[in-house]
Amino acid sequence: LGSVTAGSDGSFTVPLSPALTNGETVTAIASDAAGNISEPATATAPDTTAPEAPAALLVAEDGASVSGTAEAGSTVTISDAAGNVLGNATAGSDGSFTVALLPALTNGETVTAIASDAAGNISAAVTVIAPDTTSPSAPADLLVAEDGASVSGTAEAG
Repeated sequence: LGSVTAGSDGSFTVPLSPALTNGETVTAIASDAAGNISEPATATAPDTTAPEAPAALLVAEDGASVSGTAEAGSTVTISDAAGNVLGNATAGSDGSFTVALLPALTNGETVTAIASDAAGNISAAVTVIAPDTTSPSAPADLLVAEDGASVSGTAEAG
């Protein structure tokens, strides 16, 4: 990639083109005027790429967990609409994860999933809607019209 002569204080800088990214490594070897060569030393470029957003999200039928896929080794965090963390899990070597939720989601709530890697990079957020497993209250205030042609009352909105 290049070579330079170290300065009087021993420091050096070698421009790299293209730049190293995301865990790529570079090896440096020093040599002196007598031709002696050092052992190699390596440096690793920082990981600056966010993981892909979690995918294939599925809320369990009982609302107690969210499963899906994400970058292997990433931490998947599930939050509610207010930003409260409901749980997190580490994606396995195959990318699969299951996050246990406390409390369980039972009323069609929307939750957000993000993945973060060891370098602190954060994916785009994705949302999933939990199933609505709570039965509505029975209709109330029923009134049959005097002519018997209709009935009215109140019930759960929607």
